[in-house]
Amino acid sequence: MDYNGELISGTVLHWNYRGFTEFPLSQLEGDEADVTDIYLKENLLTRLPSNIGVLEHLESLYVSGNDITELPREIAKLRCLKCLDVSGNRLKRIPDEIGEARNLKFLILDENELVELPLRIGELRRLRYLSVCDNKLRWLPQRPVYNYHHCEFRFWRNTCLKTLPYSLWYHMFRDQQTRCLNIGCLGTASNQPSKRINSTCKLKICRDSVNWTVLVDHPAQYNIISEPSTNSPPSLYEMSKRQFYQMITKAVKKLNPQTYSFYSEHVRENLYNEHNNNIIVLQDNFQNFTIISTDKDNNNCEKSGTNHKPTKEEQFSKKPSKGYYVPADIIKDYFSFLPNFIMSDLSNGPISRCENVQCKVPVFDYAYFEFCFGEIVLIDKIEDILLSATFCSKTCADIWKRTKNTISWTLL
Repeated sequence: MDYNGELISGTVLHWNYRGFTEFPLSQLEGDEADVTDIYLKENLLTRLPSNIGVLEHLESLYVSGNDITELPREIAKLRCLKCLDVSGNRLKRIPDEIGEARNLKFLILDENELVELPLRIGELRRLRYLSVCDNKLRWLPQRPVYNYHHCEFRFWRNTCLKTLPYSLWYHMFRDQQTRCLNIGCLGTASNQPSKRINSTCKLKICRDSVNWTVLVDHPAQYNIISEPSTNSPPSLYEMSKRQFYQMITKAVKKLNPQTYSFYSEHVRENLYNEHNNNIIVLQDNFQNFTIISTDKDNNNCEKSGTNHKPTKEEQFSKKPSKGYYVPADIIKDYFSFLPNFIMSDLSNGPISRCENVQCKVPVFDYAYFEFCFGEIVLIDKIEDILLSATFCSKTCADIWKRTKNTISWTLL
């Protein structure tokens, strides 16, 4: 195998069509920090190396047309990365850590085998182009992009996709023309059920004297789906996560640079104010349980030669400033004593928020669905599409339904 790639202008590597079976990182021989662009299109790669983070100044990575099945979590260490093209591979999932690659502007995921998008992809505030065409998506997040109005989002030809989240349609596609003749999904005419991997909502539609049935998959994270005929309350665990996450998002807003610095000085005080909430007792309640023990804490103890554990004041001391904060930062910095499954739920965030504009409560594993029709404008025609709206309770759903022509449905 010929590994004799040349550095063009000292920073750009043109390694397309070389037959590489491995990512040729070892061939850089200590020059990793000088590389800003790598072209590895149409090779035979099956993975990206876990030490890819050594390319600390990499801005563009093109690995389309390979045989890559997954991205390493360490992709988040490429803090300068602006363009990532992994189209034409065999990706089955994108790691949640993609949300930490905060300089990404272009993310191209076309022609893979993705069934869903990670919720944290919506944390990429600088993203201007997200394309996930020709995959196997069964549902879309309510907010796959952070900025609805300054990011182009393409999801065409995901034939298993039958509905769009109402908020996504309302903010991105309502009364706006898409750049595609035929999106190749969101069809309602077929009665043939697709292979179902999760519980499915069965919609019975009658329109213009025509009856048909549509099967819509919902995210696997929804443990409880409340049907229209029922009005069961969410669990205490769900209600606790909702309240906790609302508190976390308030802290994030105060930490971010667009808010006054005064608030940043008092984030810890707001998070741990016993007069406002009972979160301060969480660590005490978990103190007698060995739930997680981070390597960082263990290393600090070993270096000091003591079994000293950081005090609350030490643990929640001021952290280095970041470009912007997301809930995962708050969870990691302030609530690392929580069980891993709770940290994961809170870090990834809710699948959606209640569509009732007067509520907007985060929804994790308990949801109440309603469905209606909307219009999407293609270049050559206008199509009716199904929209799914998620609510935290039947009360919020009933308020929303007052101005909508909803569709009857049952849960399979």
